Amino acid sequence: MQPQPTDGAGYEKERPYQDTPDRTARKIKRMIWHIIKRELYDHLNSLRFAFTTVLLIILMLINAVGYLDEYKTQSTAYQKKVLASLDKMRSQTDNLYNLLITGPGNLYKKPFSLSFCASSGEGFIPESAEGGRAGWSIGFNGFSAKGLWRMKYPQSNPNLWDIMPDYRNVDWADIISIVLSLIAILFTFDTISSEQERGTLRLTFSNSISRGTVLVSKFLAALITISIPFLIAALINLFLLYSSGSTPLGPSEWGRLGVIVLIAFVYVSIFLALGLLISSYMSHSSTSLTILLLIWVVWIALLPSTLGALTSGLQPTMTGDELNARRENLRQNLDEQYENRWSKTASRDIPATEGTLLWSKYLTEDAKRNEELNEEHLNTQIAQIQLARSITRISPASSVRYAIESLAGTGFSRHVQFLAHVRRYAGEFSTFLIETDRADPESPHALGPKEGTSQKPVSFESIPKFEDRISFSGAYTAAATDILLLLLFFVVLFAGAFLSFLRVDV
Repeated sequence: MQPQPTDGAGYEKERPYQDTPDRTARKIKRMIWHIIKRELYDHLNSLRFAFTTVLLIILMLINAVGYLDEYKTQSTAYQKKVLASLDKMRSQTDNLYNLLITGPGNLYKKPFSLSFCASSGEGFIPESAEGGRAGWSIGFNGFSAKGLWRMKYPQSNPNLWDIMPDYRNVDWADIISIVLSLIAILFTFDTISSEQERGTLRLTFSNSISRGTVLVSKFLAALITISIPFLIAALINLFLLYSSGSTPLGPSEWGRLGVIVLIAFVYVSIFLALGLLISSYMSHSSTSLTILLLIWVVWIALLPSTLGALTSGLQPTMTGDELNARRENLRQNLDEQYENRWSKTASRDIPATEGTLLWSKYLTEDAKRNEELNEEHLNTQIAQIQLARSITRISPASSVRYAIESLAGTGFSRHVQFLAHVRRYAGEFSTFLIETDRADPESPHALGPKEGTSQKPVSFESIPKFEDRISFSGAYTAAATDILLLLLFFVVLFAGAFLSFLRVDV
């Protein structure tokens, strides 16, 4: 064992104190925790914390009461509509031709139990798609023909003549996007500027503590402070909804709710970082509050609605008159192409005669062109909405609402999933008609005219039924873009707050 160095008198020299990485990390943690405790004590004993707690509990109670029987009502109405549509289909199974011209009927969107999280846009989104009659028929020389079924996509638009809007329930998306963002501002507008005014910031930095540590501590203290009343209010809300038995919540729903809460924390963090940024730039709390409120009004209240209205004109869709004109033009072109059909009629002869095949081609082409036109119109509408959503994402309020809608199984993302299911089912139904006709040896196998289609009854049980499924993986995928945008907003604003705080003159 080597001897320890000694001084001239023979005493062991005192070793200089050196911080190891572990000691430094523990020291920083202690300082952060010390500042957090101090900030939490100030926040929890403030009037704004009491106001926040009362306000969030009241809003969550209003939400719970408003949606107490909403899902049960929606589910009951959904089941009735589906049964009525199936009964109508059952009445058309006397022969295959009836199904060929009437189609599968209305296809309805299945409600989801998390509609209390985000449902404000549901009134403007169609709840069904229609696979029904073409609506026209012709007859001459004892022969008649009817247009084949095709998919239609009805629109649901707000009534612009209603000056006073209808009452709607407050949902979680409203509470998070509007209320929590404003609360975050109220908790951070004076975090730094007030300490500059009182001179306590200079006292804080007289100790060996970094500015980054102070900033992170203040941020975490504010986040914890806001999280406490929000979680309490959310648990009260969920307890009322779940215990009433009107809103079933399984493991998947609880998982989605957990992600929604995490998204709410990320969203609140954006405005905490914004508050710290402005507070570090301004030396007076009143100035900081004024600027933050102006930013909030523009960024949260004005931008989403204003940009949405302006964007709707950038990629306009066809009006109803223009759509009808396009449909009439298609019909005229098709009539010119098959003008010689008037000299021929269909018959039950096997194999199919020239007239039967001609009318089959005409009716099939008419259905195909009209369905393509409907698809084109629908795709144009979807593109317009997607463009508007992309532009309005400049506001984090839009991103957080879109993310919550995706996870709650409501809104536009859910509607796009529903339309994908409708399109897939339309293909399955058409394939069923073709295969059933081919299986009938007494049919000329020329689908379209009654004479060329199977006349045998169809087993109702064999007909494919539409079933709207809620895709959980699709919900998370749809929300991923908005979650990443929220994280990007936070990183940029917190980095700005950090750089600004480094230059604060104490």
